Amino acid sequence: ELHDEFGQLLTAIGTMLGRAGKKAPPDSPMAAELREINGIAQTALERVRGLSQTLHPSLLDDLGLDSTVEWYLSTVERQLGMDVTYERTGTPARLDQMTAVHVYRVLQEAINNVARHAGTKQAWVRLHHDQAGLRLEVEDHGRGTGAGTRRGLGLITMRERADLVGGSIEFAAPAGGGTLVRFTVPPRQGATA
Repeated sequence: ELHDEFGQLLTAIGTMLGRAGKKAPPDSPMAAELREINGIAQTALERVRGLSQTLHPSLLDDLGLDSTVEWYLSTVERQLGMDVTYERTGTPARLDQMTAVHVYRVLQEAINNVARHAGTKQAWVRLHHDQAGLRLEVEDHGRGTGAGTRRGLGLITMRERADLVGGSIEFAAPAGGGTLVRFTVPPRQGATA
């Protein structure tokens, strides 16, 4: 819906502004205003496209969880100015699509919490695969996100996602301060890539 509806509207606005800009004298204040508005519309279109991709990451379908996590963290670094250290260990597990989406969504929410509440621009993400399943950790050493005590919708949703895949999620305070989110997913039978 975001991509189709708002993407088309913003494209139309950009096209109309371009036509209007050609009718204004090139050096006039009106032409400068139209160019500025067109730039804003283009930025909004790019953000809608990025958000659409974030909400339904087709990369999960095409490349799997590990590569999608790498892609997402690179966008976080560019968009939020965060320095994210990513560590992947073990042989990537074969996950069913539902599990991969839930792991990805927990990662997004944990990173968003760091960006909004931790007061730091540095985070560590660890993705570990072994016979016991998969473990995702997101850690910051900021002022903490209050994840252990807050009952915000994002935290409730992370707990629900853990339940849906038969996993567990815990929120801890690491020795260096801040918050550690640890999401553990057991191995799943009949999983595909």
